[in-house]
Amino acid sequence: MSPPEKLNIAWVTSGFYADENDFGGAAAIHLLARELSQAPEIELTVFALYYPSDKNDYILYNAKVYTFSNCPQDRLTSLKKIKVWRDFRKKFAKENFNKKFDVIHSFWSGEPGYNATKVSQKFNIPHAANICGGELASFPEINYGSQLKSVQRFFVGKTFEKATTIVCGSDFVIKTTSEIYDNNIAGKIIKIPFGVDETLFCETENTAEVNTKEPVLINIAHAAPVKGHDNLLLALTKVKLVYPNIMLKVYGNDPNETIIKQATKMGLSSNVQVSAFTDYKNIPAILKEADIFVLSSIYESQNMSILEAAFSGLPVVSTDVGVAFEITPYISKPGDAAALAQNIINALKQRKPAYKDLHERFSLKASAEKYIKLYKELAEKNN
Repeated sequence: MSPPEKLNIAWVTSGFYADENDFGGAAAIHLLARELSQAPEIELTVFALYYPSDKNDYILYNAKVYTFSNCPQDRLTSLKKIKVWRDFRKKFAKENFNKKFDVIHSFWSGEPGYNATKVSQKFNIPHAANICGGELASFPEINYGSQLKSVQRFFVGKTFEKATTIVCGSDFVIKTTSEIYDNNIAGKIIKIPFGVDETLFCETENTAEVNTKEPVLINIAHAAPVKGHDNLLLALTKVKLVYPNIMLKVYGNDPNETIIKQATKMGLSSNVQVSAFTDYKNIPAILKEADIFVLSSIYESQNMSILEAAFSGLPVVSTDVGVAFEITPYISKPGDAAALAQNIINALKQRKPAYKDLHERFSLKASAEKYIKLYKELAEKNN
């Protein structure tokens, strides 16, 4: 049997977006929601477990959004979470009775994925579980990753076990999954990257050539240990020997000024500028200030910033995480400051890159089309 002309899709996520100007957390999911909810063949309903809190049910674009939490996430106790989960399952059952969902799609394969598996199994609805962050990560030295924590590892494992299919955004995640889980789980995984909005991120005449006299590097990431800023600063000390006037601009929250303090200790106070995390709408203009985008993370499941930089025409230098290996030759192992520095120097010496099939592989439009195709395939198999 063929799937219905209009598919009823249920998203389950830890948080969603309070309004059209809210891009916090993961802007890529916001953009995908906008694209899919406006597609004629999709009716999208979102179940947001924890965020926004104390907000009545609402409409975002054409998606109906149901919320369940009455307190901020940092004040959610285990008992309050269990109540949220019960309320979600009750609401899902009511909405499924009214419209019969064709596919459930969870974002983050921890608590949202685990709760999605419960309603998926109960109502026999196909479930696509998205890996969006650190579900596969385990870095005890920085206390990062769901694999470190037994409860979160349980949620992720059960999500993977019960999901109809597992979706990720990079070959890096496919490889990592196969290293942790058996073939029954690794065999479920497919790649659909989150896509870049081509109307926001595009090349201009200003991105024609790299400035090698006073080059500007840009990094967009909060000052969290997993983002590897300490290694980036160490690499910068080496690059400065070749380019004394180099400037690194970091955009991200750093409430304790850890980046600036460390840069000052390393003699880089005149070479590093840290700005607060900016509104998403300002990022295209920020990228145009730079000559090279640098990512120094220890772990990423995909990372949108390097894709947005590539769409804007910037050379990308990155550690071997997320989607980086699929778009740029300037790759180094996480933590290898010398190799990261050499890649920055090499990128500064080269002309701007010619990215291969960038728009066909990573545009928002291409991503939405692939998700719609997946939804149709899952619905058809279940009919």
